[in-house]
Amino acid sequence: MVTVSERAKERLLEQKQAAKLDDSALGLRVAPGPTGQWMLIADREREDDQIVEHRGSTVLLLDPVAQSALDGVQLDCVQTTDGEIELVLVAPGGEADDEDDEESVS
Repeated sequence: MVTVSERAKERLLEQKQAAKLDDSALGLRVAPGPTGQWMLIADREREDDQIVEHRGSTVLLLDPVAQSALDGVQLDCVQTTDGEIELVLVAPGGEADDEDDEESVS
C-alpha cells in the first residue's frame, strides 16, 4: 500500500483544482511514463484501485500494478530551491526533505 501525507493530499487537491477537474469522483492516477518516471493523469476510479480522498474529493488513484511497484512508498511533498512545491516518492525508511534527490511525480 502507498501512504500519502496530508501535505501531499493537499497538493494533489490543488493540482486537481488547477486542472479544473471539478467532478469529485475524478482523481489523478499514478501511471508509468514513457521515460520510466511516474506521472499523474486525470481518470475515474476502476475496480481494485487504491483510492485516496481529501476533503470529500478523490485526489489519487493507484491501480494494482502501481500499488505493487510502489508498495511501502510514501507520497509526500518537498519545496524546491525555486520555491515550488513538488510531489516526491519516499522509499520505506526514508524521509522527505527539501533536496532534489527524491523521485518526483509530475
